[in-house]
Amino acid sequence: MSNHSRAKIPFAGKKVRRLLGRAVQRYGLIDGDDRILVALSGGVDSTLLLWLLHNRLSRIPIAYKLFAAHVDLGFGDDEYSSVQEWVESLTVPHRTIDSDFGPRAHSAENRENPCFLCSRLRRTALFREARRRNCNKIAFGHNLDDLIETFFINIFYGSQLSTMLPRQPFFGGDITVIRPLSLLDSATIRRFHQSLGLPLSVNPCPSKNTGKRQEIRDILQGLYRKNRKIRGNILSAMHNVNLEYLPSYQNNLKK
Repeated sequence: MSNHSRAKIPFAGKKVRRLLGRAVQRYGLIDGDDRILVALSGGVDSTLLLWLLHNRLSRIPIAYKLFAAHVDLGFGDDEYSSVQEWVESLTVPHRTIDSDFGPRAHSAENRENPCFLCSRLRRTALFREARRRNCNKIAFGHNLDDLIETFFINIFYGSQLSTMLPRQPFFGGDITVIRPLSLLDSATIRRFHQSLGLPLSVNPCPSKNTGKRQEIRDILQGLYRKNRKIRGNILSAMHNVNLEYLPSYQNNLKK
């Protein structure tokens, strides 16, 4: 076990571990004998997720196996080597998947949003890697802010009420996507990551701070600064949907 795994957990980390455990229990994310592929971008969320799932193995009565996969987007400068060395120090099996997804998504041939195409290609590659490893679950580092931002993106630009799910089965349940950080906000994750001194790589994508998601993020951050309860209220609203007060439900009653 690496020094990072043996390190004393800072006081702030108790919140992180508590909310991760709550997400695992509430949504039924992890079972004994699971083979979990962690989608490792190299950023704050995914590296902390791997650390948490690895550290958790020494404190719980069930056993699961971890694997890690990193999709190199093909920009040529993602500086991932320090993260790869750290993963290897955890003795977690790891693979880097080389690709041209980034340049292809930003090419003139792509007629859709670069992020949409890139995300779809990356997910396809990860599903293939999960099958190669005989993994029944893929863990993504999406956090509470990602879920909320996606919720509003789908409202404003997709004309629907939906978001990413903490647990989402694919291929008839053969592979299940899980998001153990679903109850944790990005600021808390970032503080704990820094306190542990975990490595990370810089995202080389030219679209990382642009587009619809960044617009929604800026709006939400302004609201959060005015009222600290708003983030939690949105999370509660997504769990407490009153269908009787949504027009589509009323229309169905009349048919």
